[in-house]
Amino acid sequence: MILMSTPAQEGFGVEAYWDTRIIQHVFEEKWNASMTRYGITKMLHRWGFRYTRPTYTLKRANPRKQQEFQGLKKTSPKTWC
Repeated sequence: MILMSTPAQEGFGVEAYWDTRIIQHVFEEKWNASMTRYGITKMLHRWGFRYTRPTYTLKRANPRKQQEFQGLKKTSPKTWC
């Protein structure tokens, strides 16, 4: 679910992003299981996920410079935000 959808698509609001609070809520609602936020973080790290913050685009930014910056930015194969 984390890889294939956004929290907005799952009904958590337009401005929401995947974080341990939302994942904890999903566990409780879908599987009637409770897990600490720390435990969720450790589990996601074991699965190869890394925390990244949502990115945004400035309206008046220079697209060429932004593209150059994207090449410098560190990325990992799996991310959750």
